[in-house]
Amino acid sequence: MTSSSGHHVRRSFDKNAGPSRFFLYLLSCLPLFCLAWLNRHYQLDDALIYLRYVDNFLNGEGLVYNPGIYFNGLTSPLYSYCVILVGWLISNLQATNILLAALFHASASIVFAETFFTQQSVAAGCAFIILSGTFPYFFLVYGMETPLLMLLIGLCFYFYQTKNYFWLGIFSGLLILTRVESIFLIVAFLIGYFIKHRTFPAYRYFIVPLILIATNLIFNKLYYGSYLPATGNAKIWQGQSGLWGDGWVFLNAGYLLAWAFGSNRFYFLTVFGFSVIGFLKTITTFEHREIHWIILFFLFGYSLFFIFLNIPNYHWYYAPYFIFTLLYCTKGLFFIPELFEGLVKSDLKWTAFLPSSLVMTALIYWAGGLSSLPRGPLKAYRDIGVWLNQNTASGDQIAVVEIGTIGWYSKRPIIDILGLVNPLNARFLGERKFEEWLNHYSPDFILIHDPPWPHELGAVNALAAGRFGVDPRFHFQNYRLLRKLPQPEQKS
Repeated sequence: MTSSSGHHVRRSFDKNAGPSRFFLYLLSCLPLFCLAWLNRHYQLDDALIYLRYVDNFLNGEGLVYNPGIYFNGLTSPLYSYCVILVGWLISNLQATNILLAALFHASASIVFAETFFTQQSVAAGCAFIILSGTFPYFFLVYGMETPLLMLLIGLCFYFYQTKNYFWLGIFSGLLILTRVESIFLIVAFLIGYFIKHRTFPAYRYFIVPLILIATNLIFNKLYYGSYLPATGNAKIWQGQSGLWGDGWVFLNAGYLLAWAFGSNRFYFLTVFGFSVIGFLKTITTFEHREIHWIILFFLFGYSLFFIFLNIPNYHWYYAPYFIFTLLYCTKGLFFIPELFEGLVKSDLKWTAFLPSSLVMTALIYWAGGLSSLPRGPLKAYRDIGVWLNQNTASGDQIAVVEIGTIGWYSKRPIIDILGLVNPLNARFLGERKFEEWLNHYSPDFILIHDPPWPHELGAVNALAAGRFGVDPRFHFQNYRLLRKLPQPEQKS
């Protein structure tokens, strides 16, 4: 983007960002807020890990998962602080999670519309907000830092386009505090800036973001004893274990066809097809080419990070791909009328929008149907957590693979077999030493699947060795609860 085009973007913002434009944007968010209300009971397992940290903090037990154990398993410090603040104000942490997700989701959609559609009609921005506000995938990441990540990505692009590098620096720092792999977007901006100006931005733009990041690192060191959260290494060890698949696990994203599109191939192909049209149209327009090459470079670096570190393919990692796909899909939808306008008479110009309108209606219909499905916590894990709360002593330690829902509802000390909130276990998993964790931890109970998952081999062997027995009180299909047995005293 040339300097003149940058000034053109700034004038466009000033001209279009009036009350009527933002009123239409907010009006376009109504489907999002309605669907967020329908999903208000949704509880993603990993999101409840955040909530347990926050709940312990607000109860005066520290920002920890297990009281008394200062181990940093928080992937996103900024999101954690946001939940603490709002949770302190409204007390209901489940409501806090959904409220924040909806607000961040809506704000991200508006920022993207205001950043990428100012050269088009207001209708294009509103269409994008509606498409992103009804897209089923985004409601499946509520409770995680993902909506905040999308908002900060949008804000960084906004300030880059408007050449407000001071605020770009601040939001870049906040972006890294949300998810560290977002550093690839900052690198992409720096490369784009250097290519255009043959120099890097002035050092003063780096001061505030570096202070923000350094403050968090110092806090981590003083509070937890380590500068970085343990979750990064834990995810890498998980990938190294091979339990999530062989090869480049992150590319095994086929399950998202069902999760994000309800296995509706027409829905998927329509979104994908129009996104290709929109991208090709946009990338061939010289005036806007730079920013879209930055998007490509960011997604390329972001992908390499997950692929070559072999990080498991958790669905919330794919949010940047989906938000940009919907961006280009919307551009593709609004490119179609340009093709038809030259084929119809002047008094019938409105008919050029009919094909896009029909496609848009179909996309909203498919998305709204999937997004409005009632969702709550994973029932089996919730019921097991409640049972453990009612049938075990308050100090009993429970070892489990999936700690979010069970840990939240059981309110018991948890030993995480995968090592997200306990030291050592992630490394043992990555080294495929599935029994080693039992040499360092002494759980009172171990929850395993029936049949057992590979992660649970250590518990199976402990059962066979007579160190644990099956708890006869526990009756949940496809699960078994192992209880520690008293061991005979060894003679000296």
